[in-house]
Formats: sequence, structure tokens, C-alpha cells
Amino acid sequence: MTRPRATLPTATLGIIFAAINAIGVDAFGPARQLLPGVPALASSSISTGVSFPSSSALGSYLDSLGASGGSSGASTPPVAASSAQGRVPILAGNWKLNPATLSDAANLCQGLAAKADASRVEVVVFPPFPYLSMAISMLEGTGIKVGAQNCALATSGAHTGEVAVSMIRSLGCSHVLLGHSERRSIYGETEADINAKVHLCLEEDPSLGVILCVGETEEEYDSGLLRSIVDVQIKKGLARVNQSDLPRIVIAYEPVWAIGTGKVATPEQAQIAHEAVRQTLADMFGVASDTVRIQYGGSVTPDSIDSLMIMPDLDGALVGGASLSADSFARIVEGGAASGL
Repeated sequence: MTRPRATLPTATLGIIFAAINAIGVDAFGPARQLLPGVPALASSSISTGVSFPSSSALGSYLDSLGASGGSSGASTPPVAASSAQGRVPILAGNWKLNPATLSDAANLCQGLAAKADASRVEVVVFPPFPYLSMAISMLEGTGIKVGAQNCALATSGAHTGEVAVSMIRSLGCSHVLLGHSERRSIYGETEADINAKVHLCLEEDPSLGVILCVGETEEEYDSGLLRSIVDVQIKKGLARVNQSDLPRIVIAYEPVWAIGTGKVATPEQAQIAHEAVRQTLADMFGVASDTVRIQYGGSVTPDSIDSLMIMPDLDGALVGGASLSADSFARIVEGGAASGL
């Protein structure tokens, strides 16, 4: 099963969006939302492959600091539309509290740079905070973006141990991951906290994206509460968000019972959940919600990605453990790209 590519309805629209491509997508974001059938703009800045002058991945990074003084991982438009709504598959790797050392993280980045093809899909990795700058530098030129796993509720001041959105963006991060079930259950983040962080990210920089995680526990799933749980989480998480900011938002549906357990929802189960997510988005934002991408997360593996991605409302994956292997994550990226052919 393949997804049909979007086509422009008239020659006039072709002229209009050729002009948009020349001027830049941000200036015409609101206009694009009125025409959800128009494909996303192609990026002329994405390339694959990167070489390192020294034999050590960490040494390569340290060498690059002196040469470049750091890099900007600024967000670029997705490279190709994959559906009638112009939704580009987005494959993201959440490294969580891994790997153990900077050297290990550098080796992972080097492997991703060599093996993960980001030319046809959007690819984002979320390393721990200490590795962000290194990852941005080592993945520059590969098309692989780098995001932060969380952000502070405060913007500055006496908040020991916190990291502000402005700090994250100034490094060159393209996305912030918010509302993950581990942040909710272990660190007690509330729906109000998550919504406040969403607004901080959206207000910080027009090119900073948000991946908002939602999902139910096994007990809630068994009680038939999936739809009501994700409905509440989305409505509270995106409360007071402007329709014009929808292109910057990705929803990651992660059934809590599948995260790190080895259990994976069947493609049909995942599709039902994603339909519920999309219905809530439609209730909130109308037809403009068709452009919002919805990822599946929960023990995604190289073996499960193909069957998941054939579902019409699955626009990518948020990957945990499998993203810590360059070979595994590259295969998952390949599976996501194949869904757009």
C-alpha cells in the first residue's frame, strides 16, 4: 500500500507556490493552511553523508569545534510530501538517559551520519542535554536534526538544574519533546505544565518545532478509555494554540503499556488510536488539522516499522531503544521513507 502524492489543483497555484519557494515558507504559512492539498516545499539544503578527518568520532567532533566554532542546526522545510495532505513522514529517536559517555554518543552520531538517509523524510534525534552541541556539530550536513528532550517552565533566574527554551534554541536545536509519559509519571508534570511549555517553545522562535506526546496506560486501555484519555491530553496540551502554529506541532501517540516493554500495538490498533487523535485535532482546529503529523511510539523496531507505516494516519515513529543503534534506526528511517513512495 502506498500513499498518493499531493498535486497542485491549478496552474495558478503552481505559480503562487513557486513564488513561496523562492521567498521562504514561513512568510506564507497561514496561506498554506487554507490549501491542505498543496505539498510541503522541497528543501534544497538537505544532503546525506558526512566525512570525519580523524579516526575517532569524538576526536572528529573536538577537531570541528576549532574549525567551525559550533553550528546552527536550524530547522529546514521537509523534503517531500507523502500523502494527499502533504504530510511528510517524521522519524524521531529519543535517546532518553543514554548512552553513558560522550565518546559513546559521538560514535552513535557518526554511525547515524553514515547510515541514516534523511533525504526523503524528516529525521530528528533527541540526545541528553550534555550531548546536544556535539550532536548538532557531527550531524551537520546530513539532514538529521537534533532536538531537546524537555525544557524548563522558567525562562531565566534561580532555577538550578533547569534548561530554558532560549538556551536550547541558541544551540541550534530544531525541536523540543514535551509531555512524554516518563515526564508525566516520574516527574509529576501536569497538563498545565505541558501546555505552558508548548507555548514557551512556540513563542521562542518561529522555526522551533514541538513533539507532544500523548497516550494511555494499559489499565486505561483495557477499560476502553483510550479516546477519552488522548482527547483530554491533546485538548489541554494544545489549549490556546493558534491555528497558524499547527505546522510546527507533531503529536506522538505512545501507549504507555508499550513503551520499553517489547509490546507493540498492532497496526490496526495504532490506526484506531491515531484516528482518535486526528478527530480531536479536527474538533479543535477544523480542516487545518489534516496537516498535523501523528507519530506512533512504543517499542518500534526495524521489524515492525513497515507494517505500522502502511496505516493512513501513521506519519512516522518516535523510537526509543532502537534509536540507540545506528543500524536499527537507519532501517526504521528507511521504512518510513518507503511509506511515501
